[in-house]
Amino acid sequence: MGTHSIVLIRERKPKRRETSLLGGPARSKYFYEYYVCVYLHFDGYVEGGVGEWLANFLRKFGQDCSTQNDSMIQTYADTGLLGAKLINAFYSSSKLIMNPRLVPIESLENMFQVDHEYAYIITTSYDENVGINDKSIMLSVCDNKDFILTARPEKFVEKYSYYMEQMEKNKKSFAEINYDDEVEKDGYLSEDQLLIEFLKTH
Repeated sequence: MGTHSIVLIRERKPKRRETSLLGGPARSKYFYEYYVCVYLHFDGYVEGGVGEWLANFLRKFGQDCSTQNDSMIQTYADTGLLGAKLINAFYSSSKLIMNPRLVPIESLENMFQVDHEYAYIITTSYDENVGINDKSIMLSVCDNKDFILTARPEKFVEKYSYYMEQMEKNKKSFAEINYDDEVEKDGYLSEDQLLIEFLKTH
């Protein structure tokens, strides 16, 4: 019930010479802009909790954006719109999400110091020609800086269940499990792993 979590939204961009004011791994191949950080006091776990709620919300958001992009009226969604809609959805939810709180955007070290068991990171890749669609959103979950799992929203819960089963039944460590999907090919997983390493040392 009282499983605390935080949710962050960030946009991935090509690497720049300057580093982000929020800090981050020096070996990262991308530049990240952070838009939102929300603290949730209850039900922060993945299955049946905040994680599954986020996956469903993001899947629908991506599908709606893709449908809109196919229409004759082109009003592309961006990361700012995603953040606004997510906050509105948090406050409109009468069942699972109770009393969400915005957290000040500070350094990554400070934001991750907020009391939580799970951290959810939503990463977008914005294309000026199409905006955001169902192919440009990733959802990651970090379990108390211990491991991070990254997936597209529609695969998120299934992938999490698979990893938990492999770890519990087959006694495999998180690093030994291979899911073989696009998060590795497109660099999302390696970037998230760098973030975990950074947070463990700061």
